[in-house]
Amino acid sequence: MIRSFSPQAARDAAVRPRGAPPPVDPALLGTPVLIIEDEAMIAWTLESLFDDMGFTSVSLAPDADAAIAAARADAPGLIVSDINLGHGPDGVAAVAAITAAAPTPTVFVTGYACEDVRARIARAVPGAAVLRKPVQLDELQRAVIDALRGSTPH
Repeated sequence: MIRSFSPQAARDAAVRPRGAPPPVDPALLGTPVLIIEDEAMIAWTLESLFDDMGFTSVSLAPDADAAIAAARADAPGLIVSDINLGHGPDGVAAVAAITAAAPTPTVFVTGYACEDVRARIARAVPGAAVLRKPVQLDELQRAVIDALRGSTPH
């Protein structure tokens, strides 16, 4: 068996721990991301995680109405949403309204991931991934890569 050596691959392997997700394809880093989250600290944390992954266009919306308006103004290429948005429509309803016009890869990040909620998401936003809070960078990164590649979420 012949193995080739690539200094760049060796550096990448040394930097990325075993089991860590691969880096996001640079071609995807310009994808506009819409984060729908009513809690400011969580929204900023998610924004920071996307910044850490290298994304360059991230918008924040604190509720369903703001999310729908933001999506109309600048169509997102990826939606990351909480489910419970306080008063008014929840994240599932907001994402369903946005994706009705144009299917968009979606990742829900929520503390409410029981089977009933997952079933509702599957009906309203087929193919959406669901992650439980608190979410870690590697878990979010895997879900984002899968969503943007069109893979079926776990």
